[in-house]
Formats: sequence, structure tokens, C-alpha cells
Amino acid sequence: MIFDDNLISIDNVALSSGSPTSVAIPLTSLKIPGREEPICCVVKMTEGATGGTSVAIKIQQADTQSGAYSDVAGSSVTVASSAMTKGANIYLRHLPKGVTKPWLKIVATVTGSFTAGKIIAAVVREDDLPYVAGQYIDKGRVVG
Repeated sequence: MIFDDNLISIDNVALSSGSPTSVAIPLTSLKIPGREEPICCVVKMTEGATGGTSVAIKIQQADTQSGAYSDVAGSSVTVASSAMTKGANIYLRHLPKGVTKPWLKIVATVTGSFTAGKIIAAVVREDDLPYVAGQYIDKGRVVG
């Protein structure tokens, strides 16, 4: 997967630091981003989480980079710390149809005191859907 610096909202931030600060992502070349072809996004654990209770994730949008951001309907999920293992994609695969404005932030709100765990959140070019056990076949033999 290729990450573009311009499309990263949370850049490998430790959950132990509290709720990560989100950076605005420009989707300014799209009229109504959620109505385009599916736009892939990823919120991934780059380090497994320990401690803490959960992380609430949502998308916020605005008309301008420094404008007032509002929540995108249907974009909120809460992920338990037990599901936040290293490499886990813990959020939606595509931007929801409710994204209608050209600037967005992926916001993560931490509940509890995490002692470990790092998160990255971005809009990406391709879908992050790696193989799981039983899907990889090498020379006619199922591996993993």
C-alpha cells in the first residue's frame, strides 16, 4: 500500500499519548467525494494496543481547511482494544456516501489509558485487504 503524505490524517501516533490530533485531508478535486467511485481509506494499527478500553473513530468534514468541521453521518465506529492487534485495519474500507465536502479529518478518541499501540489513518489509493489464512495458494498447495 502506498501512503501519500498529503492524505494522512493521523500519522503513526501512539495511543498512550491520548486522543491523536487529526490533520485535514484535501479532496478538493472532487465535487462530492462520497458519491464518486469508492475512495479507499485505512485506519490501521501499526503497533498492537494494550491497556485502554476502546477507540472511537469518525470522519469530520468542512468546506475549507480551517473551517468548522462537522461529523459525517454513519461514519462512527467504536473499536475495543482487544481487536486492535498489530496490522489490523479497524475502520471502514471506503469513505461513506455522506462525505460531501472537500476537506476531511479522520478523528480517533481514546477511552482508557493505553500503554501501547500506534495508529495511522489515511485516504489511500488501493484497498487494504490482505490475504488471510486459506487464501494464499503456492504451487497448488494452500499456505497459511
